[in-house]
Order: sequence, then structure tokens, then C-alpha cells
Amino acid sequence: MKKSILLSAMISLSSYLIAQNCSAPTSGFTPINDLGTGNFNGWTGGLYAGGSNSMPTAHFQAGLSMASQVQCLDTTGNPDPNGKMVWLSIGMSNCTQETQQFIPVANAYPAKNPNLILVDGAQGGQTASIISTPSNSGYANFWNTVGTRLNNAGVTSAQVQVIWLKEANVAAGGNVQTYYDSLVVQFKRIANELKQRFPNVKLCYVASRISARYATSTLNPEPYSYWTGWAVKKVIEDQINGDLQLQYSGINANAPWLSWGIYMWSDGSTPQTTNPNVFWNCPADFNADGTHPSTTGAQKVATFLLNFFSTDSTSTPWFLGTGCPSTTGINNDVVNENSILVFPNPAERELIIDNGELKIESVEVFDVLGQKIKDLTPSPRLASPSSGVTSPSGEGSASIDVSKFAPGIYFVTVTDEKKNKVTRKVVKM
Repeated sequence: MKKSILLSAMISLSSYLIAQNCSAPTSGFTPINDLGTGNFNGWTGGLYAGGSNSMPTAHFQAGLSMASQVQCLDTTGNPDPNGKMVWLSIGMSNCTQETQQFIPVANAYPAKNPNLILVDGAQGGQTASIISTPSNSGYANFWNTVGTRLNNAGVTSAQVQVIWLKEANVAAGGNVQTYYDSLVVQFKRIANELKQRFPNVKLCYVASRISARYATSTLNPEPYSYWTGWAVKKVIEDQINGDLQLQYSGINANAPWLSWGIYMWSDGSTPQTTNPNVFWNCPADFNADGTHPSTTGAQKVATFLLNFFSTDSTSTPWFLGTGCPSTTGINNDVVNENSILVFPNPAERELIIDNGELKIESVEVFDVLGQKIKDLTPSPRLASPSSGVTSPSGEGSASIDVSKFAPGIYFVTVTDEKKNKVTRKVVKM
């Protein structure tokens, strides 16, 4: 009996190893982020336009602004300091496998905001063509299941403000250009679905597929996996260039703000040059079909995601922290019934503090982790250029030199002589 079980196990292991084509030759493709100004199929490389992997400044500033608007909401979508913020994954089998590894890792991360609820809405077999097409027989079931999972997590669609999207289609040997063209259209329709179903959604981070160099199934082998990344790049660039189908602000907003989150394709075990941590070993990182990640592969994605959401300037304001982000946004309205103003916002070089006739006693600047990076009292003793804070009148106005601050979101706490205190969220461009 024991020999029979051992033999069966050996056969299963042998099948697992044979199923994956770990000896597959190089795909011949270069990761998009490694191409620079090089070309593929007539397209310039780089995650963003012009061969760059850096987000255009205007789009980055818009992302910071949208991030600053993520706040705790009650179940009807109204601001509530006791409410929740929801991060939701949307996608197919790879997406749900990776999300299921990410959620426990993220929830165990000490700096993660406890008011942030992570929900896996991705589902096996639910391709971009299915979830973006109302006439498809699986469309309603997918979105109903998403609603059920939100309900099971104790949250509602009105509390969803951040999406992680990873999608693809079954290739089955079809024309790769047609595959790409269809996916671009479907990604845009999904973006519209997200805004319609989750009216308070602000941000959508779109991921590429991992490598399919070793795939033996017809689900999404190379070159389709590689081309999926190009479809993501196209959709994000279209939003940056003003595509009316992808408006993320204003009364006509019909989509969330889009960015990469993250580019995970490599030529199998060959690491990306730009990000050497991104590579996929066979058989360790794959299931038997060479298409889906193994637990090890999905855990690797989870690590990438945690690093991304805990460090990216557009995610740290809501992913990190110990409570609800400010519900006041980044406008310059007066707060707490006093006259302290902090402007301009966003700021590039100088931040002005104006408190009228009341003397400013102290200014504190905190990063998104709540760590104090400046603790200054605008007085003659600290009015030298090296202090970083000046007070022209020594009374009700001051300025902070923020030119050397890294781009991102900060919190400035100002206290005046009557002990009025206000904390303002500001964006450094």
C-alpha cells in the first residue's frame, strides 16, 4: 500500500514537472520598462510616454490629489471618522490567487491603516471580455459575486475607493494584434464599470501579467502575456492624453485615476534590468500549466504589492497610518473655526502660513507615516535661512521652504498664541 502511494505521488510529481516547459527558450521580448526609447511593434518603450518609467508630472500631481481625497466613509458613502476605506481587487484567476496571498501579508503589516479593508473581488476564469460585456452570460454573476464578497467583509460598494486591476483574455491561438486591440477596449469599459458600480472610487492601479514563457496551456501563453502589458500602457497613456472615456475628475468623471500597479512581466527567470527582483523561476513559481502562479509565485507578487502600496506616494496617504485620513481634502478652506491658512496647495518651493493678527507659536511637519520631520518655532532665533522656516512679521505669518522635500503628501500642524491648532494636508509637487 505504501509503495502504491509513493508510486502515485512520484507519477503526480513527474506529471507536474513535465507539464511545465521549463526548458522553453527565451521569448525574445524585452520588458517594457527596460526598453527605454527602444521600440516594439512600432511602440516606444517605457511605462509612460517617451521611453520614461516616470509618470508625467501633471498626472502624478492628479494622483496625489485623488489620494488625498480617500477617506473613511460610512456604508452610504458619507464621510465618517468611524467609517472604512475599501481596497478591492478585480480580475481573473491569477489576480485572485495573488490577492489571497497579499491580503494576509498586508493585514499583518504593522504600519497598515486598520481602517483600510482589503477585499478580493477577483474570480477564476473571469476574463476581461466577460466582466466588461453586459451581454456575456458570466457578466452579472461576476459583479454579483463582487457585491457578495463586499457584504461578507462588512462593507459596501459606496466605501470602495481603491482598485487593484489585473486582467487578460483567453488567447487560444488568436491573432495577437486583435487580442491587444480588444483588451484595450475592454480595459476602458472596465474602468467605466468601476466608476458606475463604485461611485466613490478614486484610484485604480493596473497590473501586467507575470511571465508565460513556460506555459503549456492555451489560456494566455506568450506572446499574449507580454502584449497584455502593452495594452495596460496604452490605456493609461490614453487617460493622460485626455481620452473622454477615461475622465477621472469633474462632473463628467466616468473612470478612476489610472496608473501602473505594477509591471511584473519578465522573460521567465531572466530578471528585469530596471527591477532585478522581478523574475519567474520554473517550476517553483508556477502551477502545472506554467500559466498560473504557484503559492510561491503568488507570495512573490504579494511581496511586490506590499512594497508598492507601502511606499508609493499615491498610496501611502491611505494605506499607512493609524486612523482615518483627513476628510478636509487639500483645499484651502478654514479649519476648526480659526483663521489659520496654509497655501499654496499643492506647493512646489514655498508653503505660506497666514494667521492674521495672531502670533504663530509653532509649526510641525509630519510625513505620511506620522513621523515628525520638522519642529519649528517661527521666531527671530529660527528665522535664519538654514532653519527652513521664516516669519516675516514675527507674528501672524510664516513660510516653509519645501523645495527639498520629496514629492508626496505631508501634514502641517500650526499652533497660535491662543493655542488654536490646525493640521493641514498638503501636497508637495
